[in-house]
Amino acid sequence: MTIDDEVRSLQKFRMFEAVETSKLKLLAMIADRIVFQPGEVVYEQGAASDAVFIVLNGQFKASINTERGVIDFAEHVRGALLGEAGVLCGQTRGVTITAENEVTALRVDREPFMQLLDESKPFNLAVMRELSRQILHLNKICAQLVMRLPDGAPAVDASRPLTPPAAAH
Repeated sequence: MTIDDEVRSLQKFRMFEAVETSKLKLLAMIADRIVFQPGEVVYEQGAASDAVFIVLNGQFKASINTERGVIDFAEHVRGALLGEAGVLCGQTRGVTITAENEVTALRVDREPFMQLLDESKPFNLAVMRELSRQILHLNKICAQLVMRLPDGAPAVDASRPLTPPAAAH
């Protein structure tokens, strides 16, 4: 696929509609195109946040390891931006992302991604909008989960980290 083909693919996503073509071209040039097979892990919870992924095609699921085991909590499709929160916050990956079917994504290393954010206000705004959209989506998930709690259940302590279950020996 050519750089111009990648740019046309990116322009189809609402997230990038206001981003300058020259910056999308730069994004396509600095990114690596990767294909993940069904069941293949894109990245694991706890791994270093060294890159972001832009999903061009396919579907994936997000899961999290907790004291009670693995919880699958979201499925996403093309157009998603993955891993940006960990990159922006300097944190390890907060979830595991696994391909549900064949997923084609652009992988952008941390430093070029951060530089593009600095250089392009429209790209920066696109990422902020995507993060805001994700926050709204997670708020809906949280509200659904809270509604399932029995009356009088204790409040959730958001300051307490989620720790994966101890490995069996």
